[in-house]
Amino acid sequence: MTIYFVLVPDTLPLDFAGPLQVFLEARRLGISYDIKYVSASAHFALDGGLRLQNLDALPAQLKLEDVIVLPGCNNAFSIYTTDAAQETIQWLKHTITQQTVLTICSGAVIAAKAGLLIGKRYTTHNQLIDQMRMLFPESQVLENRIFVEDCNIISSAGISSGIDMALYFVSSRFGEHIGAQVAQEMLVYFRRTGQDPQLSSWLQFRNHMHRGIHKIQDEICNNIEKNYSLEQLADIACLSQRQLSRLFSLHLGVSPHTYLQHIKVGHAKKLLQHSNQSVELIAQNCGYSSSRQFRRAFIKVTQQSPQQFRQQYTY
Repeated sequence: MTIYFVLVPDTLPLDFAGPLQVFLEARRLGISYDIKYVSASAHFALDGGLRLQNLDALPAQLKLEDVIVLPGCNNAFSIYTTDAAQETIQWLKHTITQQTVLTICSGAVIAAKAGLLIGKRYTTHNQLIDQMRMLFPESQVLENRIFVEDCNIISSAGISSGIDMALYFVSSRFGEHIGAQVAQEMLVYFRRTGQDPQLSSWLQFRNHMHRGIHKIQDEICNNIEKNYSLEQLADIACLSQRQLSRLFSLHLGVSPHTYLQHIKVGHAKKLLQHSNQSVELIAQNCGYSSSRQFRRAFIKVTQQSPQQFRQQYTY
């Protein structure tokens, strides 16, 4: 597996360096892959004047497991009309099949120009959204999203969210513990941390930018055994109960109660899979008043009983 950073003149340095650092840290933890820096130009300057030399040429072909990273650049719509950018667009158009493509900020523009976003949902920098919506109506650009994953395309909104996206990719591809260690090593506030008892549930519902809702999610994930009322959750974020319900529906697509059950059941799945605790004890540790209540909630979320779920991991 090779991770290719595809660079053009005036690439934003942190769009490039932020995700790169995530991948470097993951590799230091023992994850095996190559990292290459490729371009249609052998040398050019990043935004701000830092010059890059001796870059590799765009590869003639890719393996299916390879990953393409498209950082954004300054004045994207202008830069992407240059000869180097046009060559890059044609290369993307004719070379990408099912490989994973990560876009940061205005990197979504070059992906769209190459036809990689047709029929896809994606995000980009908020200042580009209206223009992208007008120029590329065959794809759906989403607002107020940190990153969006749709099939082989994972897109991020801007510079810092490129790091969030890279951490998500590392966590989902190589393991949640690897993503957590990388975030800790980089001293990055990881909205999907190793302290969360069920990281995949976190990831599913953390793809938004509302700080108050993030604060509530932190509280819930750090106190799985507690049962919060709507009033208590609203107080945490300094919101009214009505506002809280509306914001959860808007940003997460679920009610606060449904989110709470997803996190509890997610933690229970971990315990069922990796511990010998009884169903009764797991129910207690997850804040359920009885094993019957726990079983009912578990079936509602997973469509199977706790015992059926555990049997899948019993050999």
